[in-house]
Amino acid sequence: MSTPAEFPNIEFQNRVNEVNYFFSCLETLYEFFDQKQSKVLKNKLSGSELNHSDFMIILKSNGYLMLYNLIESTVRSLIQRVYDEITIQRLGYKDIRQELQKIWINVSYDSLGHTTTNFDQHKNKAKEMIGFVINEEKIVLTEKDISFNGNVDFRSIKDIFKNHGLTVPSNHGSRVGAGLKEVKDKRNTIAHGNMSFIDSARDTTLSDLLVYKEEIIDYLSKLNRNVTNFIDTQNYKTYTT
Repeated sequence: MSTPAEFPNIEFQNRVNEVNYFFSCLETLYEFFDQKQSKVLKNKLSGSELNHSDFMIILKSNGYLMLYNLIESTVRSLIQRVYDEITIQRLGYKDIRQELQKIWINVSYDSLGHTTTNFDQHKNKAKEMIGFVINEEKIVLTEKDISFNGNVDFRSIKDIFKNHGLTVPSNHGSRVGAGLKEVKDKRNTIAHGNMSFIDSARDTTLSDLLVYKEEIIDYLSKLNRNVTNFIDTQNYKTYTT
């Protein structure tokens, strides 16, 4: 079972504990239903249309939701750590690396919106941003500036990290890419109502889910180490000393 012991983030530790506990209970239920003494509970879980097997499939669908919640919350918190460090260090535009400068430009310009602005508004925004840089005002990036739109998977994590000047681990489980995509796709299918909980996980085996869980938690732990090193070495700055 994966352990979050190396993570200093208490919130993340709690989320990993929840995920591990859920899957441990799920395994226990599967083992119990293979035994003769489970007959009473099976009968209680049987309705006119659904039975205990359907209940277990619904639980597997919930496993996808829990894993996606862990993935997105972790990536968001890691990016937020970089943003917080910029705020704490009171850094300006000229102080941060080029990738983070581009992030600030995009965030600042996006505040205009894309449907109600005219040429004067664009001109004024450009003037405001130039003044911000010349006057060496301090950069502030917040959680609301991080947008995933329910689409965090292996490829998007690589893009997000690259856009912030961060690196992703190359030594990861052989199925982590497939696992991240599967979890994202299943989560979106369920969340958008395109498929029922039962249909979404009907063909999913518990063993596949457990492999995905282990490799995803391991991958997230390595992302955490990369971000910690990025902050410790002050790689968010234009230059390091």
